[in-house]
Amino acid sequence: MKFYLLTFLLILLVGCDSEEGLKEQTQIQSKEQIQAQNENLEEWAAKLSADLEKRRSFINAVEGEFEGQFAVEQTNYSISVKVVPTIPDYDVDRTRTIAELEYELQNLNLNIHVVQWNPSSNMSAVGCVIENVKPDLKKGILNLISSACSNSYSLFMSDETGNSNYSAMSTSMATMIRNGQIRYVQTLKGKLKSSTNAQTYEFNLERTQ
Repeated sequence: MKFYLLTFLLILLVGCDSEEGLKEQTQIQSKEQIQAQNENLEEWAAKLSADLEKRRSFINAVEGEFEGQFAVEQTNYSISVKVVPTIPDYDVDRTRTIAELEYELQNLNLNIHVVQWNPSSNMSAVGCVIENVKPDLKKGILNLISSACSNSYSLFMSDETGNSNYSAMSTSMATMIRNGQIRYVQTLKGKLKSSTNAQTYEFNLERTQ
């Protein structure tokens, strides 16, 4: 009888030890999973922050007002372009959440107001606003196409070297912005396509603000 009783007690003790060991192992695994999830979230947040910083640097570089001229046959026209971010730049004294970073990345674009006129008559001005323009961060190009505008425009960042290859020049400028070598773009090259003919008109824009 004593033998069976001792055997029973031993089985109970072994069972209790097994349950405690299983609980401890489960807790360790849970902690490891939580730690791994936190590390993944931190890595994702760091990537979002880096992408947002690149986007903000580009937008800050082209934000402002530019003016220039172009010619149609024998007539000169003036053109002004105002570039405004959809979300103003601001300082944050805390760590932003992933949701905040994702929202800003998705919605940080450009609103661009274009006005063109005959300098001999200010009343001849026509303009339009193109909203939520997504800049090409690698090529440094702003393509302005909207049903609100009778014309379409392509704007390229310029290094003032007179390079006729707008795309190569703009791509080089975009790289320098990403590398922190340039903070503000002073000159833009532009191409205008009219809705009334197949001609493409080129123009230069200089920063005024």
